[in-house]
Amino acid sequence: MNKNRGMLLETIINNTIQYYWTNNLAYIEKKNLNIKFKNVSKDRTITDGYIANKSTVDYIGCLKGKFIAFEAKSTYQKYLPANNLKLHQKNYLKQIEQNGGISFLIVFFHFTNEFYLLPTFKIMTKWETNISIEEIKKIGFKIELTFPGIIDFLPYIKVN
Repeated sequence: MNKNRGMLLETIINNTIQYYWTNNLAYIEKKNLNIKFKNVSKDRTITDGYIANKSTVDYIGCLKGKFIAFEAKSTYQKYLPANNLKLHQKNYLKQIEQNGGISFLIVFFHFTNEFYLLPTFKIMTKWETNISIEEIKKIGFKIELTFPGIIDFLPYIKVN
């Protein structure tokens, strides 16, 4: 169940970044895991491999000359669980902010079918606890799902 928990959100974000690319609005890409292959057979079938190191965040890119990085999270709870974001991801998002970039989370709540953008600087002090949907509604931005299956989050990103 957990393995595919974020597939709906990921698909919608991928549709959105394709829309941004096609319309020259922003360049954003999905980061891949760094996988090392130990054994590849003669017919080029991978028979053994491993993840070389932890991934940082799900997406990186550039918006109006600014580096952006964000993580996509889904939850079936009425809160964003503190353990949904790993320490190395928190550190990465924080470091992007400290170096002049823009970082944030996009969160999907399954029980309400709602999407929110949460700027990193607004949640840094809240990372150690579960963040309720009520709190997220106060500090984040609700993003509407529009046809053809995109969530236009660019209007909520402040680029100076």
